[in-house]
Amino acid sequence: MKIADVQVGGRYIARVSGVLTTVRVLAMRETAAFNGASRSVIDVVNERTGRRTTFRSAARLRRPAAETRKEP
Repeated sequence: MKIADVQVGGRYIARVSGVLTTVRVLAMRETAAFNGASRSVIDVVNERTGRRTTFRSAARLRRPAAETRKEP
């Protein structure tokens, strides 16, 4: 995916530790890189384990997660 396609609060399929899982985007921020340049960083939480992690590239995200509706 491209960084422009990622939305805060969105749910995406991503490979984390070799396993495809659903992650939720918590924040997108800029961080300092070499020579004064900035780089986009994506903070996510793994919905299966609850652990927070950081993606340095939107390429880690595969596709938006399918919305599942629970019937009452």
